[in-house]
Amino acid sequence: MRRGFTMIEMLLATMLVGVLTTFSVLTFRSVSHGWQVSADYLDKMQRTDYALNQVVSGLRSMYYPHDGSQNEKYGFVLVNKGDGEDPRRSDIIEWSKLGSAIVGTKSDKADSVHRVQVMVLEEGDNDYAEPIQKTGLYARIMRDSALGEERDEDDTDLTFSNEELYQPILVADGITGFNCRVLKKLEDAEAAGAKDNENDKKKFEDEFAESNSVPYKVELTFQIEKPDENFRSQTQRAPMVRIVRIPIHEQSLDGASPPGGEGKDKGKKDKKGSK
Repeated sequence: MRRGFTMIEMLLATMLVGVLTTFSVLTFRSVSHGWQVSADYLDKMQRTDYALNQVVSGLRSMYYPHDGSQNEKYGFVLVNKGDGEDPRRSDIIEWSKLGSAIVGTKSDKADSVHRVQVMVLEEGDNDYAEPIQKTGLYARIMRDSALGEERDEDDTDLTFSNEELYQPILVADGITGFNCRVLKKLEDAEAAGAKDNENDKKKFEDEFAESNSVPYKVELTFQIEKPDENFRSQTQRAPMVRIVRIPIHEQSLDGASPPGGEGKDKGKKDKKGSK
């Protein structure tokens, strides 16, 4: 005769099913959370890569007048604020450019010379006309009509110092830090034995005082917003770095050399060679 399960056996089976169900639910939730965190972080990396490409394109389309003189109105400016690990220690850069990079293809500024200022701003920053809503990379854009003019006929400040006039525009959120370093001259790279070697950073500096010209190369480092620390450790966050060669560097040295030329140094070498 076959007997049924005892009460103890039923209780044990019920407990075992409960434990397995709980374990399965916790495992599923952990995997789902990990997938979501990874997807969010990948999305932030893609937005950062997009922002970085915009800044790179903007630097490569830098404008400098071809009139035989140097002009501070069109020079590259670097404001060094720290190591770029967070918004408050992030650098600020500005330059004059042409094209749709950063400003967008539908902007009326894309077809004329304009000046841009790029920086990382923190959510809640109230320094501008409207508070910053999201932490990320922002750009301020100066029209060509205001370029180089400090004040208009009404004595309004037209420079980027006027926080009310140029409201920052969000380029990409999820970026929490920005650091910029410059390789001032081609001769610096040659002295380091690294002409056109973008991996050699020996001569890159955090300051650029020659505001009436543009550097030979610029190193950009963007910090991405931290992922969920319960899922990923902080050490797994890697910055995005890009080194950009500025095509009009030689031209900015004397205002006359065509992009890609050797500037004044080329003339000196030719004279020496003719002796």
